[in-house]
Amino acid sequence: MKSNLGIGQFNKGKINNEDWIPEDGLSYINNLSGQSNGRFAYYTPDVGYDFLRSSDYKVGGFIGWTYYGQSSDSTGCMQVANPLYSCLTSGDSRIIGGEDTQWNAPRIGVSAETMLTERWRLNADVAYLPWTGFKGRDYHLLRDMTTFDEQRGNGGGGVQIEGVLSYSITKNISVGVGGRYWAMWTKKDSDSLCSSSGCVGAPRILAKYSMERWGTFFQASYKFDSKS
Repeated sequence: MKSNLGIGQFNKGKINNEDWIPEDGLSYINNLSGQSNGRFAYYTPDVGYDFLRSSDYKVGGFIGWTYYGQSSDSTGCMQVANPLYSCLTSGDSRIIGGEDTQWNAPRIGVSAETMLTERWRLNADVAYLPWTGFKGRDYHLLRDMTTFDEQRGNGGGGVQIEGVLSYSITKNISVGVGGRYWAMWTKKDSDSLCSSSGCVGAPRILAKYSMERWGTFFQASYKFDSKS
């Protein structure tokens, strides 16, 4: 068995909000905003079996589950495409909206480990996500009536890749550095539902949702000696 659990925060980033509204004379608009008060959390519990094993390496398969959730506020608003559509003035960084998203998916993959030297170890995991479940909520605070849109989707797929290079300081303690890439997406005809009171009677919109996340991380581990 193996599991990963992580939480984090961020206060930087950019959001592009694109819309096509021909009935209002706005064929295309593109608003640029910043991000603040960002939070994320994830976990991946797995169960597997090593079908190849020696003193220097092991290779196995696993099945498990992955969850990723993220929320952030949108700040400021600058129109970058259509001069006929007004937004906030430059320097106005008030909160204009927010995004909440949650992803769930089963994962099936292969894990490998090899000892490069007596103390250096390399681990790699590659997982395929055969199905994804997505829920989101998109808040809009600058409109005449505050609105939020509910988003949901499933189907689709994804991939998760992770590699870690670690060094054994002692028999039980090791430290390492790693890299991770995650991508998930829904099928093309997922729902985008205008759900707040200002959206009563709005038509159902079909959409495709996707996410990508990559980065590096540091880790430390302690191995407990088993006693019979």
